[in-house]
Amino acid sequence: MNNNINSGIPGGFILSVKQLISDKVNIPNDLDFFQKAGSISNPASEGHGIIVKISYTLLFVALMAISANTFTYLPFTPIPVTMQVLTVLLSAITLGSRLAFFSQLQYIFAGLLGAPVFAGFKSGLSVFSGPTAGYIAGFLAAAFITGYVYENNIIGIVIKSPKSETLKNFQEHYNIRTISMFVSCVIGVLVIYSCGFIYLYGFIYMIAGIAGPLAIFKKTLKLGIIPFIIIDFLKILVIINLDKVFKIKK
Repeated sequence: MNNNINSGIPGGFILSVKQLISDKVNIPNDLDFFQKAGSISNPASEGHGIIVKISYTLLFVALMAISANTFTYLPFTPIPVTMQVLTVLLSAITLGSRLAFFSQLQYIFAGLLGAPVFAGFKSGLSVFSGPTAGYIAGFLAAAFITGYVYENNIIGIVIKSPKSETLKNFQEHYNIRTISMFVSCVIGVLVIYSCGFIYLYGFIYMIAGIAGPLAIFKKTLKLGIIPFIIIDFLKILVIINLDKVFKIKK
């Protein structure tokens, strides 16, 4: 192994990563905080020290590699169906925004350094010249945004401050934490779709020779978004049910 692997990495980046996972930016180790935020738990915050935090992020790196290579291709699109969206959203809910982001960052770097962690056991920069590069970037963004929305109970705050009788009735009949989790995950999926769509649009424009932005737009939707909506909705339901099972065991 090359002991000088970090020689080309700017010192400022290394310091930023260390700060990200240091105790100074630790997610508050306060159960009441997570209960108010709607989270079942935050296992990464329950441990002490940088090694424990890294171990949680590395667990999700491994899960991302497994999910990426638990895949199938639909006959009409080059985008594979994987379990990565499920893993990204689950990491955001359980680890929180910062550690989930760091976990996805490690996953991407592992792939760039040659580990076969991308779909189809691929690795290296060549993956980022294919049609799925936007989704990989979307995983990174969605991990942070989903975790941030959920851990700060942004959806719950809106629901708990009803401005109409409809919202009051809604609040009385539904579990606020479940709603917060569901909407946070939907936002995460939309972030992944947005990143994937933008890159795939450009990819199709460059190689397919389709004339007209509207035609490319429709083609991109058909190949990169529409086939996956129901599948990803089911993944969100899996996460919600995992939460319910966790609470029963707890």
